[in-house]
Amino acid sequence: MNIFSKNYYQKLHYSKAPKMGAFEFCLRFCEFFVSSFVNLKNLAYEKGFLKEEKVNAFVICVGNLTTGGVGKTPIVSTLANEYSKTKKTAIISRGYGAKISTKEPVVVKDFDEIKFENGLICGDEPYQLAKNSSKNTVIIICSNRKKSAQLAVEKYGCEIIIMDDGFSNRKLKKDKTILVLDSKMQFGNKHLLPFGPLREPIKEIKRIDEVVFVDKGNENLENDLLELKELFKNYPQKICSMEPDYIYNLETKAKVKNFDKAIAFCAIGSSEQFFNFAKKFYQLEDKISFDDHHKYTKNDILKLVKLAQEKGVTSFITTQKDETKLKEFVEYFNGYSFNVLKLKVTLKDI
Repeated sequence: MNIFSKNYYQKLHYSKAPKMGAFEFCLRFCEFFVSSFVNLKNLAYEKGFLKEEKVNAFVICVGNLTTGGVGKTPIVSTLANEYSKTKKTAIISRGYGAKISTKEPVVVKDFDEIKFENGLICGDEPYQLAKNSSKNTVIIICSNRKKSAQLAVEKYGCEIIIMDDGFSNRKLKKDKTILVLDSKMQFGNKHLLPFGPLREPIKEIKRIDEVVFVDKGNENLENDLLELKELFKNYPQKICSMEPDYIYNLETKAKVKNFDKAIAFCAIGSSEQFFNFAKKFYQLEDKISFDDHHKYTKNDILKLVKLAQEKGVTSFITTQKDETKLKEFVEYFNGYSFNVLKLKVTLKDI
């Protein structure tokens, strides 16, 4: 298998007994240095050699221990919409995948107005959050979380700051830390990068205030959660359930009511759950998975259309995250329907 491919690392990171060759031993060796750095950093904060900086707002971090898509973005959106009912709220993000520089804060959404036409410039997840957030919410991207938080407080008067990701970033003082965990993939092989999917050791759950298990369509969810519930027994626990809400056309935004055959494609961290949802509406003739945060090109769409011609279909189904990067391309392909699956998110105590 190609060691530069996403599939190679997915298999390595989530295999209980990975095959060990020379390259894998090199990754284990590199893991030692990652582990040493992370542990020294956390020790420096615990002993007071490094300081977390406070801003004049209540800061909530929604983070995860592992790489890949665990389902944070819908949770961030749901929390922001709840808090923004009574208080001005800001979502701050690193802006991964943005084409513009994020060394200084960039406002993606200024309460009512979204500043970008799509997610190609500002990043797919910040744009998705902007589209799904209420009018009482500001979205800001910057590699420096403190700068984003200060702008949200000083310019926009925000009382609630929600960090989309940032568990490993300890520069900004957090008032509440919510850990999001994929109930199916969990901690993978329980090793740190690059040999495993962990960005922090599992012992660092001592820094959290609450855990959210994301239901990824597990057939035996209760059994899968037994060990996790025990590990997190000292923390409040929630389950996040996602289910299809409806499907709409990417260009017209009209709800789709007639379903036949389609090709499903996406560029998200965990594609299988999306494909399973899509099957509830369409007979899928093919499933195409791009790397997470993939930046689509016109050539990508040309290849998808060619595949559709070979399969004899005229419909595509994708995710809201992918929608943010597709609009400028799909308008050139008349006769093909590009549709988007909208999910309904439910958070409840367990």
